[in-house]
Amino acid sequence: MLNLLLALLACAADPAGTPELVDTVPYLDGEVLIRVVGDDVAQMRVEDDHDVAEVERLDGIAVVRVGFETERPVRSVVDSLAGDARVEFVEPNHLVRAFGTGVNDAYAGYQWNLAASGAPAAWSMSTGRGVTVAVLDTGVRTGGPDGLTTLLAGSNTYSGGSNATDNNGHGTFVAGTIGQRTNNGVGVAGIAYDAKILPVKVMGDDGAGDVAAIANGLVYATDHGAQVANLSLGSAYPSSTLESACRYAYDRGVTVIAASGNSYDTSLSYPARYDSVIAVGATGYSGSRAGYSNRGTGLDLVAPGGDLSKDENGDGYADGILQETIEGGAWTYTFWEGTSMAAPHVSAAAALLISAGASGPDEVYRLLTTTARDGGSSGYDTSYGYGRVDAAAALGALGSGSTGNDSSGAGAEPESSVEESVTTDTKAPTIRDVSGYTQGRKFTLQWTTDEPATTYADFSGFGLYGSDTLTTTHALSLNGKLGQAYTFTLVSTDATGNTAETSAYSISL
Repeated sequence: MLNLLLALLACAADPAGTPELVDTVPYLDGEVLIRVVGDDVAQMRVEDDHDVAEVERLDGIAVVRVGFETERPVRSVVDSLAGDARVEFVEPNHLVRAFGTGVNDAYAGYQWNLAASGAPAAWSMSTGRGVTVAVLDTGVRTGGPDGLTTLLAGSNTYSGGSNATDNNGHGTFVAGTIGQRTNNGVGVAGIAYDAKILPVKVMGDDGAGDVAAIANGLVYATDHGAQVANLSLGSAYPSSTLESACRYAYDRGVTVIAASGNSYDTSLSYPARYDSVIAVGATGYSGSRAGYSNRGTGLDLVAPGGDLSKDENGDGYADGILQETIEGGAWTYTFWEGTSMAAPHVSAAAALLISAGASGPDEVYRLLTTTARDGGSSGYDTSYGYGRVDAAAALGALGSGSTGNDSSGAGAEPESSVEESVTTDTKAPTIRDVSGYTQGRKFTLQWTTDEPATTYADFSGFGLYGSDTLTTTHALSLNGKLGQAYTFTLVSTDATGNTAETSAYSISL
C-alpha cells in the first residue's frame, strides 16, 4: 500500500519490524475496482450506499475505479461492497511489478537494488565464478532456507580460533548481497552469486570490534587467497595499524572496499578514507544519495544502500535492501539500510570484473569509476564520488577495452585525482526565503540558497528529508498527522562540503 512518509519513520530504527513478505499484499489506498450488475443508475446507487465515487471507467470491460477517503481501510470497503448483491465483484487496485530481475528467486522482484547496480545485465558476462571475496564482519551464519552458493572455512580474529559464526546478522546480510544462492527458486538473489565467500569474524555479536582484530583479519584474508575484501564497518578515528593492513592487502592484489559511514557527516570514516581503499556511499531507490551516508573528499562511488524512510517504488515496503539473514537467532528475509549495505554491491561488482579477467585493484578501480553513472554535479563530486556503480557497464568496458569516461586510460589509486579536484571554497551556502503552508495532513516547505546546494529538513525526532540535488531552489512536501506540530532545521551543503544550518522552525497541522 502507499504509506505516508512519516508513518514509515518508525521502520528506519527497527528493520526487524518490517512485515513478512508473505503477509503483505501491496495495493493502492483510497480506491478499489468494482463491476456492478445493471445500468448507470445501479452504479450510482451502489456508490451512494457505500460512500464511494467514480474515478475512472475502464471502457469495454464494465469495470469502474471508485475512490474514497484514504483513512478508510481498503479491506473494510472491499468487505462492505462484496456483501452487496448488486456488485458482481470488488477488489483492491493491486500494485504490479515488472519481472525484470533475470532470476527465479521468489523475492527477487523486491530487490530493486539489483537493477540499480546493473546486476541483471551483468550476469550474461560474469557471475563471479572462481573469485574469493572476504567478508570482514560479525561472521557469517551457515544454513538458512536460501544460503550462500559457496561459503569457505574462515577465521575469527576477534576472539580467536576458526569459528566465524555470525550471531548478529550483519555479516550474513552483507555476505548474502554478494554471494546469496541464486536461481534456486527460493528467497533472494546475490550479485556475484558464484563467488566464494571467505568469512572473517572481526567483530563480536554486538557488532563492535577493534583495530587489531580488523587488521589481523585483513592480513588473514590476503594470505588465504582473497581477491576482494569487504569492510562494511568503520570508525571516526584514523589508525596507522589499520592503514598498514589495507596497504598490505592492496600491495598483494586485493581490492579493498569499505563503507563511508552512516553518521550524516561531511567526512568519510576509516578505513574508507585511506588511499588503498575504495570508499562507498549509499543511495536510495531514486538514485539520490541517502541522507545518512557520509560524504566528503575521497569518496569513490555510491551504490544502493536503501532508505527505510521512503517507499518510492510503491511496492508497499520501505525502500531498504532485502536479504536473508538472522534476527533474534531466527532466519528471516528483511530490509536494512546503510552504507554497510552499499559496500557489498561494489565488492560484488569487483568480483564480477575479476572473474571476467580484470587484473588487480587498479584495473578494477578504473573500470568501476569510469563507467559509474554520474550523480550530483557533473563529474566527480564529494556526495557521489564518480557516480553510482554499474556492474554491467564496467564489464562492458572490460570486454571492449574501453575506458568509459576516463580520458587518460590510467588506473590511478583511489584518491590521487580526487585531491586535485577539490577547490578552496570554504564559504557555506546561505539559506533564505524560508516559507511553508499546510493543506490538511500535507505541509510544503520552500526555500532558496545563494549557490547550488543539497538541502534537507532535519526534523526533530524523525531525521533528514529533502533534496539531494545541487540547486538553489528547493521544495519539500510531506504527509503528517493532523494536530501534530513538527520542529525542524534546514541544512544545506554545497559541492565542496561546506554546510550551513538554520535556526529551528516549526509547522503545525
